[in-house]
Amino acid sequence: MQAQATTQNFNNLVALFLAEAIRSRRTSLPRAAEISHRVVSSMDKLNSEDQALELLSNIEKDFEEVASLKQALHFGYHSSDVKVYEAEIRDYASKIFSRDINLSNAFLQDAASPGMTIQQLCLKYPNFCEYLSSFPDKAGLLSEMRI
Repeated sequence: MQAQATTQNFNNLVALFLAEAIRSRRTSLPRAAEISHRVVSSMDKLNSEDQALELLSNIEKDFEEVASLKQALHFGYHSSDVKVYEAEIRDYASKIFSRDINLSNAFLQDAASPGMTIQQLCLKYPNFCEYLSSFPDKAGLLSEMRI
């Protein structure tokens, strides 16, 4: 039953992703159909999030637009995990790099340290927290965590 729910959830997410990609013209209808076909042909093999991630990794080799789907799904991560904010952490570090290389380095070292949460990172670097609030999808996660 759990595997069926995971598969159904994955199907819904892929369908929504492809619909949005077509609507926003990031992909064409024929290309979305190809991606959909690859996903549907492998559905019987999906029993966990790990298998779904592996499927997306394989599909990503032929369809680069699937990379954003993988990132959007955040398989196996909680909203407080630094991994969820990896792109924003990288962007923020590069933004402050030209002004203060030592701060940028310290920020990246802290972000990469084991067990670091986004709450801890925001407490230590309040400007980073302000920077995150400019991303509507991530700012919503921040408010859920009540930093």
